[in-house]
Amino acid sequence: MFHRVRMRTGILALGVAVLCLATVATACGGDENPFGVKSELVTAADHPAAMAFAPDGRLFYAEQLTGNIRVVTAEGELLEEPFAQVELALYIEWGLTGLALDPDFETNHYVYAFFTEPVDPDTPIGRPAVVRFTDSSNKGVDPEVIVGDLPETLPAAPGFNANGRIHFGPDGFLYVSLGDYDTPELVQDLSNPVGKMLRVSKEDGSPAPDNPFVDDPEADPRIFAYGFREPFDFAFEPGTGQIYGSDNTPVSCEELNLIQPGANYGWPEVGEFPYADCEASEETKAIHLFAQEGMQPGDFLSMVVVSGLEFVSGDTYPLLGDSLLVCESESETKLMKRLTLSGPELDQVTAEDVVVEDCQSDIAVSPDGIIYYSNEEEIHRLVPESAEP
Repeated sequence: MFHRVRMRTGILALGVAVLCLATVATACGGDENPFGVKSELVTAADHPAAMAFAPDGRLFYAEQLTGNIRVVTAEGELLEEPFAQVELALYIEWGLTGLALDPDFETNHYVYAFFTEPVDPDTPIGRPAVVRFTDSSNKGVDPEVIVGDLPETLPAAPGFNANGRIHFGPDGFLYVSLGDYDTPELVQDLSNPVGKMLRVSKEDGSPAPDNPFVDDPEADPRIFAYGFREPFDFAFEPGTGQIYGSDNTPVSCEELNLIQPGANYGWPEVGEFPYADCEASEETKAIHLFAQEGMQPGDFLSMVVVSGLEFVSGDTYPLLGDSLLVCESESETKLMKRLTLSGPELDQVTAEDVVVEDCQSDIAVSPDGIIYYSNEEEIHRLVPESAEP
């Protein structure tokens, strides 16, 4: 999950030991992992909020609180000098939170960063922005603003939930998740990008020409979907290109959504804390609701934070199978879970199993299919037992 300056109100942490007994004991520190994986340390890191791989095996990662983008070589060496640094506005969950490499990286060498840039150094006001660097021998050169006109946060509500993540879709467009700035009244307003997922050109941030609202003169044409509060992350299912995205709320309704063009995901119509009603909205329903072990979604203090999503292939991890991995955390509880998707539309979650502990921020898959994950202090990888000597 993204680093937070304060804890969310009223969180009641469940002990890790209790969770382990209630789920899969061997995934929580036993001698054998039920999914045939072993966690290995890659490098110590300073709040690595987002990761992305180059085709040559280099790992790029973003330090949320310093603004540094760093590189780990394909041989596992952390380079001493940062690839690039962006100037940050820091408040609650702001900072450098998104990182993506161009689908044509091998020819254009483009690296994209999503961060909160400062607007006024004397007040907690920031503006999410996407900037592109060109990789030149592990140094980011020629920075260019791709998305620079998103709204500023408001002084009265500085915004816990601003920039989220960026990813390229299989269609070549850049997808951008944007929180509600703690201004839920803007989320249903199609003229405003707050609380939306955007789909834009990688060249200049212009709207994708077939976006759902391009012909609506009252709407921001960059909007792909809307009705979100805190959409930390999303991932594309490899076979279908379907988008699965998380949305975190303050009322114990933590969602996994199947994101469709033009769809409305209902925020803020889920009741008021602590009286949640996760089914209150008449709009597009979540396909899964997360909750702490032993609790039901919507229960008082059942909330968790889902901050990283990635699909994994059963070719590399036979015991995991083709599945969706998530980082799920709150207080002392930090877990990677495997979600098993089923149904003709892959819109049902039929299993939710603990894989390993200490997955807190992001998940990425290397070109050779190995899972990497991060917390606030380290980056790890999951080695399949079949790959061990």
